[in-house]
Amino acid sequence: MLVPLTILDFMRRAEQVYGERVAVFDEPSQPATPLGPLTYGRLAALARAQAAGLDALGVGFGERVAIVSHNAARMLVSFFGVAGHGRVLVPINFRLSPAEIAYIVEHSGASMLLVDPELDASLAEVKCARRFVLGAESDALLLRHDVAPARWQADEQATATINYTSGTTARPKGAADAPQPVDQRDDVRAAHGVSDRDVYLHTLPMFHCNGWGMPFALAGLGARQHVLRKVDGAEILRRVATHGITLMCGAPAVFNAILAAAQQWQGRSRGAARSAWYVPGRRRRRGRSSASRRSSAGSSCRSTG
Repeated sequence: MLVPLTILDFMRRAEQVYGERVAVFDEPSQPATPLGPLTYGRLAALARAQAAGLDALGVGFGERVAIVSHNAARMLVSFFGVAGHGRVLVPINFRLSPAEIAYIVEHSGASMLLVDPELDASLAEVKCARRFVLGAESDALLLRHDVAPARWQADEQATATINYTSGTTARPKGAADAPQPVDQRDDVRAAHGVSDRDVYLHTLPMFHCNGWGMPFALAGLGARQHVLRKVDGAEILRRVATHGITLMCGAPAVFNAILAAAQQWQGRSRGAARSAWYVPGRRRRRGRSSASRRSSAGSSCRSTG
């Protein structure tokens, strides 16, 4: 008997096992009213409410929902409320030009567009059948807490997300992702030692390969998450010191920003005594101090102590 494993199964486990645990601390400095702190129970409820809202708005199973946003809890909800309930989420690089974003919205066949408030004016000419600016007003229109979402026949081969390249040499190209490969990547995260004791900082943009699948893996593992809207080396160090961050992902430029800020950093980062850096294709490396680490090809950084 085939039992499909889908994105929603990660959230179901989080709600059942870690329902009362605080799951997400939203970015406090953003144009929209922040969500949270959100427990995994509340995060799951918001995802169901979003799915029910899509039902009410006539966005059927298999339809595309594009989102252009900085890291935010509302974007995190959409991974489960959209992709976890039978629709296809299209996370778009907010750094692209309005013309490139318009092309992706049209090319992907999106019937709904969700826009970060900071990007609303610059993307005013990007057309879509349904368009919402993320925030308290869109919550009132998109979230239906009074009804259960329509039941989706789970299919681990169905497209869950479409991720587009940045179009550096040609038009952006889309890659469809189904739950099955997403789940396999998340199994790798667990095999690398990520657990429910970790505290993750979203330094990696969630639009980038679905945040490398971390939103799904972290939910399944019950790890705590802190949303970072924009990369700033000093702010990252402050949050590591304040919240005891043990895990983050990013390109080498992110860690270079942290190392540069560390030269002027006066405080002590909790967990800085021991760190591990995850680099694709390489074995995990450990070091004594995250502030003094130099990396030429960093992928993710894990600090424990």
